[in-house]
Amino acid sequence: MAATHADEGSDPIRAARAKLRVERRRVVDEREAFRAFRGRVSSIPNESGRVDPTDPGAGGGFAGAGGPAGVRGAIGGATGGADGAAPPGSRLVAVRDAYRATVMSVPHYEAEYDDTYERSVAEEFGPELAYVLTRTDCFHEEYKRSLLCAVETAVQEREAFLDAVESEIESVERAGSRLEPIRTEIGAIEAEIGGEGDDSAAAGFGALDACRTRIGVLRDDCDRIAARRQRVLADHERRLALGDELDLPGYCYQDLDVTYPVLAAVGAVGDQLEMLRERIERAMTRAR
Repeated sequence: MAATHADEGSDPIRAARAKLRVERRRVVDEREAFRAFRGRVSSIPNESGRVDPTDPGAGGGFAGAGGPAGVRGAIGGATGGADGAAPPGSRLVAVRDAYRATVMSVPHYEAEYDDTYERSVAEEFGPELAYVLTRTDCFHEEYKRSLLCAVETAVQEREAFLDAVESEIESVERAGSRLEPIRTEIGAIEAEIGGEGDDSAAAGFGALDACRTRIGVLRDDCDRIAARRQRVLADHERRLALGDELDLPGYCYQDLDVTYPVLAAVGAVGDQLEMLRERIERAMTRAR
């Protein structure tokens, strides 16, 4: 993901919005790609033949190891190597071609993953199913059933992640809309009390005291915005398992200057309020 430009960097909420738009588009693209792959796999006939009991997939149960939009690496391991080569005529070739034409053809695939077929299916579906798809000879019924189940899991993972991203978008938008009037009020108070020097005393002690009271109310508003934001972050953590050291903001905003842009924006406004309160109290001292 590309770094944000300068005007976004100076406004963490604006930068967060831009990142989330990109992330939402990518997750939707991946979900639709897996749906298309599922449809293609469903139409590929399975091949008859005895399942080799030594194959890792012979038991018919596979645990997917994938995850949406780059989170795969945080959820499960991978196996390296070049593309597996199914024998000519095997329907595993049709599976591979369908995967390349759908999952590996999303617009961001090269920038985000740039995996080989073998590595990609290992990341998404786990090493056992990857072995079946890249190291066996036939597309047995058991393998097809397991693959369709794993693809459905991949779709569900994208849908769950998309829900979290949309919740994050709503949270960021709400915080931005609540911070904007606070910034406007700060500007109004600064205009009312005047400059840092003797001119600020012209506002009068009573007016300055009223401004200080308004500052207190605005600080309370900031505290409420931050508290609500913390609840949203805790909800993300409960709903998603992205890894021991990775949460949703840590993933979505990894290219930004701050990991928690909403809290950073609230903190910046809080700092403005604190500096303004100190200015007002100095002016009140001069106005006594």
